[in-house]
Amino acid sequence: MAKTSDYVQLYMTPEGPKIIESATKTKILSLLEEKDLYFDEILAKTGKSKPTLSNHLKVLEDRGLIGSKSDPYDKRKKLFYIKARQYVELSTDIKLNIDLKNYFKNCFTQLDNPVDFYALSLRSIRFFLSNNGIDIDPLLVNIGNFMGEAMYEQVQSPKTERLVENMAIFLNKFEAGHIQLISKNPLTIRIDDNFECKDMVNTGIPNCAIAKGSFESIFSIHFQSEVSVEEIKCVAKGDKYCSFVIKKLDKKINLPVKGSIEFI
Repeated sequence: MAKTSDYVQLYMTPEGPKIIESATKTKILSLLEEKDLYFDEILAKTGKSKPTLSNHLKVLEDRGLIGSKSDPYDKRKKLFYIKARQYVELSTDIKLNIDLKNYFKNCFTQLDNPVDFYALSLRSIRFFLSNNGIDIDPLLVNIGNFMGEAMYEQVQSPKTERLVENMAIFLNKFEAGHIQLISKNPLTIRIDDNFECKDMVNTGIPNCAIAKGSFESIFSIHFQSEVSVEEIKCVAKGDKYCSFVIKKLDKKINLPVKGSIEFI
């Protein structure tokens, strides 16, 4: 199969994993990950002709990657929304070009507990894959989702302040980081010594995918509404600590995984 772009993405759908090789389809999915859009809005953002865009949307909808619903005030208009979740991206633009050998040498002289060793092991996997054009951050976010759902049972509280305090106690217990609530509006959380990026080299991009996924689940359950989580500061970007802004959303995604891989 000929590739139509220099990268591919793996999405999970209720029918199974789908590998997207079309640049236009990945653009559409990326837009819908941000928010639901009408046909004309997608048309303006992609710059495609109406027949071409209609074909792409039909393929994505037929494969279970997106859905659509009629506008309650104008039945002629369709609102499109995403049903899938990205897991992996392969791209020549992802490469970090980190010297792993020297990185390990420097880190091994500073390791002083098992948590740091396992955190280094996790980072080494990410760096190796990134050096070869493979981004697994979406997968790690999903792993964080499962961790956060389980963690919520240990830290839950009807009060947001108490919830964050319980999260701090939980992470301190495992020496995985130090959490504090910075603001309630917008909800902003700071993490110092986060195990994901402690002693991290400066890559220029956020690194705390597992924390992001965990926060998504914890605060979605807490607020009884899906949330977005944005990492606005990260040690991997050269900041002194990591911080996240959490906002409520109205979107819901439910992904039982089954089936075989399909190329689209």
